[in-house]
Amino acid sequence: MPNYQTNGIIIGRTNFGEADRIVRLLTPDHGKVSAVAKGVRKIKSRLAGHLELFGDADLSLATGRNLDVITAARLRWYPHALAADYEQVNLAYLFGRLADRTAQERTPQPELFAHLSEALHAADAGARGPLIELWFKLRLLNLIGYRPELTACIVCGTHAGSATYAFDAPRGGLVCTNDAGATSRPISTEAVKLWRLLCDYPYTTIARIAGAADLAAATLPLGDEFYEHHLGHSARTQ
Repeated sequence: MPNYQTNGIIIGRTNFGEADRIVRLLTPDHGKVSAVAKGVRKIKSRLAGHLELFGDADLSLATGRNLDVITAARLRWYPHALAADYEQVNLAYLFGRLADRTAQERTPQPELFAHLSEALHAADAGARGPLIELWFKLRLLNLIGYRPELTACIVCGTHAGSATYAFDAPRGGLVCTNDAGATSRPISTEAVKLWRLLCDYPYTTIARIAGAADLAAATLPLGDEFYEHHLGHSARTQ
């Protein structure tokens, strides 16, 4: 079987057979990859400890008919602080699940890989709560082509600094007062400005914005409603 090398973040694992494990990886150059780690659950396995959930590892793989086979792995980075905090582990599970459900198989996705890596590093460094969660979700939507309309009314195109808007998840974004309907929800001008920044900027920039945490807490349900309507699955922590 031909071999290839990559690095990947482990976003999911499933026990397989007596000692094997199927590992789901997000890689920058091969997109999402599912591969078998043979014998990894044995105590003396050389792979054990290098394929931990949410870890970033250098990998050698052999191409298989249905699943590739991990032949070697070396852990590059692991979120040790995050792993000791139950709330942060749930946040990391959410990041991994959303990346898993939106990533494409065998398609290079370096920006998505970088986004997940940035989110895990930030969470490991102590970022928590609605702000990093909303940032991750909105930037992910932007990367996969589902960015909500945040500059003008999605119905009539009204774009004015003095306009009052609502957010309509089923229709795809902002609506003006005249076009607001039963599915429209209030959203402040300050929140709209924050959402635009969340779509475009790294978390290190977002974390310095005064009042951002409160605005994120107030509008996270709107982001979840948009996500679930347009992508068809839950965007909430378990």
